[in-house]
Amino acid sequence: MENKTLTHDGVTIRLIETDAELLAAIKNLRQHKELALDLEFDQNRFTYGFNLCLVQISDGNGTCYIVDPFTIDSLQPLFELLEDKQYTKIIHHANNDILLLDKLGCNIRGVMDTDVAAKILNYERSSLATVMKEEFDQEVDKSQQSSNWNKRPLTEAQLIYAAIDVIYLHQVKERLVTKIEKEGRMHWLQEENRLLESLIYSEPENPHMKLRNAYRLNNYQQYILKELFAFRDEMGKQLNKPSSYVISNEGLVELATNPNTDVHEWLNHTKGIHGALKRSRNEKLLKEALEEAKSKAKAENISHDYPSNRWQRPPRTPETERRKEELATVQKHIMSKYGEFASRLIITQSLITEYSITGQLRCTKQYATDIILDAASELDIPLPEPIMKDR
Repeated sequence: MENKTLTHDGVTIRLIETDAELLAAIKNLRQHKELALDLEFDQNRFTYGFNLCLVQISDGNGTCYIVDPFTIDSLQPLFELLEDKQYTKIIHHANNDILLLDKLGCNIRGVMDTDVAAKILNYERSSLATVMKEEFDQEVDKSQQSSNWNKRPLTEAQLIYAAIDVIYLHQVKERLVTKIEKEGRMHWLQEENRLLESLIYSEPENPHMKLRNAYRLNNYQQYILKELFAFRDEMGKQLNKPSSYVISNEGLVELATNPNTDVHEWLNHTKGIHGALKRSRNEKLLKEALEEAKSKAKAENISHDYPSNRWQRPPRTPETERRKEELATVQKHIMSKYGEFASRLIITQSLITEYSITGQLRCTKQYATDIILDAASELDIPLPEPIMKDR
């Protein structure tokens, strides 16, 4: 975009495309103790992997910076600002942003999540658009929500949309925090924010088993699927395409189910195959990967039996049902006191299920644990000493 400065609703929007511009922006940002932050990223939608596309930061004093990471050599000065706990970073629904920053080597501190704040106030829907409408009767333009943030040059519409995600966050934070303080729930928000800061990015274990119908396969087929999944992932990386665009999830499970199929015929009669994979060189690579997987499975003596526990459910006993009913009663009491949607931060179905099966009350949040124990005491329901676990 030729004009690197725009305005929206009285806020100046500056596009930052060089290291020098970034340093100048950070110098200004350090003059303000509260910053509003958002990231635009692509997570296997248009390109391979989980990639940063834009960083938006508002100083709350009339300027919003939009940092283009594609044109900047080092984001380290920005990361140092984000890691500095002296500065509050107001973010709406911070989870994925924090995970991406962690993946990039940035351990953000000073997080204030306004999405969590809205949930604490019992918002049924807590999107920024909903909060803006409810609190300020203001409509937020979401027309660029499905935009491809990898493309350059960025359009004015994209830049304004990106800025909107941060320029109202200061006033949202002020409004919601005032209400939370009035409700006496500020310690909820503080603990939730610290838990968010502890999020660590990690690759999922056995991602091939998350594909639909993967658990229906026998041990041998699951082994083949794992090898094919790794091959597809490498091809996605080489083509810079989401892996599922190279071979659809359904197609991958189908090939693992019938690994002796004619690969050439399969490629040309299966939906969801990227054209590049049908090239002779890549077809050959797929054939080699499949044959190697079968050879390894044979060498490791992988059986064609089905996993013994693939559909097992924990046994239901009078004791498990009693524990389930007890904690469900506690949950209803909490809902009546704090609201249905706020209560989801306190007690979840997974907590109830785990307690019913194991008899252990495993908690991650101190404030939520205190509320659960207080509710149980009010109902005269005895609960065991909670086990606090790391999130």
